[in-house]
Amino acid sequence: MKNQLFFIVFFVTTVIRVPYCIGQSNVVFYGANASSIGVSFVDTNLTESVKSTIVADLRVCLSEWGKNGELRLRNKEASAGYIDNPSRSPYFPENIDFPENIVSNGTSGIALQIPKSLSDAYTNAFAFAVANSNIAAAANEFVAFLSSSNFVAISSNALPNYVMQKNMSTNDIIETAHEIISDLRKQTYYPPSFLGYYYSPKGPSASNLWLRVPCSTHSPLGTDWHSFPALWHEGKWRFCIWENWVQ
Repeated sequence: MKNQLFFIVFFVTTVIRVPYCIGQSNVVFYGANASSIGVSFVDTNLTESVKSTIVADLRVCLSEWGKNGELRLRNKEASAGYIDNPSRSPYFPENIDFPENIVSNGTSGIALQIPKSLSDAYTNAFAFAVANSNIAAAANEFVAFLSSSNFVAISSNALPNYVMQKNMSTNDIIETAHEIISDLRKQTYYPPSFLGYYYSPKGPSASNLWLRVPCSTHSPLGTDWHSFPALWHEGKWRFCIWENWVQ
């Protein structure tokens, strides 16, 4: 089992190119000033490489969204405090909470606690990424394109390669491309978490692979964080709106 986990982590960090945090594998950063805090895993059987890869993904999640987080200390049983973020993480599914509980960590002070349920979910997600490496790599390329100047200059005829919607034909998307592109450009897109993939019967097939693409919109009132649905269909990722789809 340990050899299998080592292979999964090696593949995820080298082939799919998640940063492997050598030297700082037990630290994440939060808040406007990128304050550092250690990480404590409830599951003591995890290998150091698995811990490092989990921390690397948490860093991706916290890199922008986490800037709004604030440390709140308290004296409560099994908790020395928590990281308070005013919005829910756009990276995780609704049934998984982003870790926020702070625990005492001996002589090193305090640490962000990672529940076993979360580390178990990550282990499964890493296995999925290895089994579907081309799809995971394509997801990173898709989001990178959305964040590039090339997406800003996309033509109407090219838009159906990146957007689909139930009951809308390719020609329908091309005809309304100006409006669609204008709406999509109002958002800033960020690399997804390994926990962002999920299967659902909603979509054009009996089983459909979806991805939560984290994004933010900015206004005078502040920043709104949410995720935008993307669907793996016909060998590529597309933003997709499907009837009765629930985020």
